[in-house]
Amino acid sequence: MIAVHCGAGHYSSSKKKEYLQLCKKACKSGMRILENNGSSIEAVEEAIRVLEDDPLTNAGFGSNLTLDGTVEGDASIMNGENLVFGACGAVRKVKNPISLAFDIYQKQFDPMPLGLVAPSLMVGEGAYKHAKQAGMQIVNESKLVSRKALRQRAKYMARLDAAEIGVVQNHKDGVEMDYSESMDTVGAVCIDNHGDVAAGCSSGGLLLKRPGRVGQAAQFGAGVWADSVDKKLQPSVAVCTTGCGEHLVQTLLAKTVADDMAREKNCPTVDLYNSLNDKFINSKYLKGANTPKIGGVLVLKADNKNGEVNVMWGHTSMSLGVGYMKKGDKKAQSQISELPENAFEGKSVNVGGTAFHFINLLLTPEQINLCS
Repeated sequence: MIAVHCGAGHYSSSKKKEYLQLCKKACKSGMRILENNGSSIEAVEEAIRVLEDDPLTNAGFGSNLTLDGTVEGDASIMNGENLVFGACGAVRKVKNPISLAFDIYQKQFDPMPLGLVAPSLMVGEGAYKHAKQAGMQIVNESKLVSRKALRQRAKYMARLDAAEIGVVQNHKDGVEMDYSESMDTVGAVCIDNHGDVAAGCSSGGLLLKRPGRVGQAAQFGAGVWADSVDKKLQPSVAVCTTGCGEHLVQTLLAKTVADDMAREKNCPTVDLYNSLNDKFINSKYLKGANTPKIGGVLVLKADNKNGEVNVMWGHTSMSLGVGYMKKGDKKAQSQISELPENAFEGKSVNVGGTAFHFINLLLTPEQINLCS
């Protein structure tokens, strides 16, 4: 099965239906890979490509713009079968950063001369050159800029100019950045026929970020985590994150949540709530944070012994759009998860999820025939 999200933020009522349809579309694309005996990591890449190609999201085409007015993409992918990770950061002109991250992942299995070590993370000009050599789709920078991104940049550049004037005039009010107005990192988690999991994410980063800034979407343990190496002994877990990148990096949120979910034995949604509340909102690493603690996670937890798979999401943002689909389903499910009316963004956690049961993923084909 596969699950996706469209990013933490605030989903306007006029666009909710479009986000729901996009989540379903991404799930269906990933599911086609699984139905053709593809791996979980291949399905994750395909689903995120769909999210990157849609201007609704802050990834690929339609990404938030930097101070210079350009798109710089971050992306990463991780295979739980072997714990290998690939990522790219602050890369320009690459249509699908997730495909570049996937290629960087794959190249680590190629033998290198002189005992050289293949990179797991590439950024900036080096990442661009790698993409070009690998035959990635390279586009003119203007092809990645959407009308929505241009409008948002113009709005906040005006506020930034006012804020800089306000420094001289005793910090005038009303010029702060409202992070809830734009979506953040998109992502996907997946489990395949072999019980192996994978996770991926892609992001244009914070609006008006400085050129060269690399967010959590490209950083090990912060943007994604996937582990199914010991699936016979413990649950397999895949996690992707979204939100304020600096906060997600400081808390290593993807790995932190994955470790908690693999270790805890209580209700999975309670475990997820506790992890986000204790190790994100109340994290000792964010005691000095001077902006709202905006974050979200999408989690897949699979017990390969009894066939139970939990798909869960949690967020401190106002909203998080999610979708999921299991093999055999005729259509994907999607919904917009929202904080309750009396909750405060950045100070409250909302958690949701669903559970499925499959035939034991560790059974041999002969055992499966006997069971059926």
